Amino acid sequence: MTSEDNQTNDSSVDTRHGCILYVENVTVSFDGFKALNDLNLYIDDGELRCIIGPNGAGKTTMMDVITGKTRPDEGTVFFGQSMDLTQMTEYEIAHAGIGRKFQKP
Repeated sequence: MTSEDNQTNDSSVDTRHGCILYVENVTVSFDGFKALNDLNLYIDDGELRCIIGPNGAGKTTMMDVITGKTRPDEGTVFFGQSMDLTQMTEYEIAHAGIGRKFQKP
């Protein structure tokens, strides 16, 4: 394996026919409580979205699903047209270029 094999660049994310991030019908439950209930989110290449909401609205759970920390009970999450994030490890998702930054109080 070469160092080039370990790198992910923009050309590896196929967005020619759709969104760069595709979240559809995602549901996550914790002990019967639905933290996410049939969530849909589509982000196009170059688009910026801000997620706001009150405590308990599901913002962190949504990011946990996108970054691989939490697996959805139902739904689809794709990065580009071919990277099924629900089938990837946290490391693989981070290596593909998806990350998060927590706010420091």
